[in-house]
This record gives sequence, structure tokens and C-alpha cells, in this order.
Amino acid sequence: MVMAMGIEDAKKALVEKIKEFYGDNLVSIVFYGAHLRKSFDEIDVLVIIDRPYDPVKINRIADFIENIKEPIERDYGYAISFELYTREEAENFHSSYLDVAVSYEVAYDRNNYFASLLKEMLNPKRAIEHVKYLSTIEYIREE
Repeated sequence: MVMAMGIEDAKKALVEKIKEFYGDNLVSIVFYGAHLRKSFDEIDVLVIIDRPYDPVKINRIADFIENIKEPIERDYGYAISFELYTREEAENFHSSYLDVAVSYEVAYDRNNYFASLLKEMLNPKRAIEHVKYLSTIEYIREE
């Protein structure tokens, strides 16, 4: 059953569900993407947890889909696109960070972890390493 509620209501419910599900293991919740510019009805969210509670990443993703993504989509009618990383995984460069850097809204950030991470990712010396890395991947794909 889809409730007639706005995207902000869906985001609030999403934050609550994420906090409830991950508890003390939660580090950051960051919204990003086109919905912040009011141009798309899909909610993009980056979730960072402290440590893996299951060694298999696909299980953690399946848990997120079943316990968080699907209930919010069902109850609010908005598509949820998500990135889910452990702290260790978050510290590697991800192309989604380029989207995040353009427009983001921090909903939860324990000890300013995400703020520090983004600052580090946008550091020009580190950013050039990422460009080289991405260029190398493109070069390898073309061969």
C-alpha cells in the first residue's frame, strides 16, 4: 500500500529504519543525487557501517534490500538506490563519490566520519590518483 506522502517523509522513514537496523554499527547516512535537485523521484543514499556483521557482502546487501529498501519503496512509493559500505570499504575510492560530491545531504554522521572522508577524497593529490586509476580501468577495458 503506497501512502500519499512526500519524499521528505520517505527519507525520514528511511533514516529511522537504517538507524534501527544497524544500531551502534552505523557510521553515516548520506543522501545524494538528482532528488536533492528536485529532478528525480529516486532516493540515492550512501550508508556506511563500522564493521561487517556478515563476512559475505552479498548477504549484507540482501539484508538492506529486504529490511530497509523494499519496505520504504512499498510504503512510500519512491525507488531507493543505495551504496552500502563498511568503514574499510568506504575508504577506497568509489565512482559514486563523484555524484555525492556534486550534491549531498548528511542525515547522520558519527564523529564527522563522512565529512572527513569526503574532504580526503576531494584532496587534489588524492583525486589525481583516482583519475589515473579510472583511466587505467578504461584503458584495460578497451584492449
